[in-house]
Amino acid sequence: MSLLLDIQNHPNPFNPSTTISFSLPRESEVSLYVHDSAGRIVARILRGESLPVGSHEVKWDGRNERGVAAASGVYFCRLVAGKETIVRKMMLAR
Repeated sequence: MSLLLDIQNHPNPFNPSTTISFSLPRESEVSLYVHDSAGRIVARILRGESLPVGSHEVKWDGRNERGVAAASGVYFCRLVAGKETIVRKMMLAR
């Protein structure tokens, strides 16, 4: 399966939220995580959700899993679909 992250998150840099767009060539279970620069998971946006073929958009509101606003800095979105993983850099500017 070839997974395509259509575009970088937009806007980038962002404040307070950003949209992450991706396409799936076939129905897949998808997980999307936001990591800080140390590799720690900050937010779990999608958790193994079954998504159909086509284009998808998800938003990250710049908050961690406890609902606290994340600090300014570099973050990485990690998209996992099937056996494929793609990582993209994002910049949160508060």
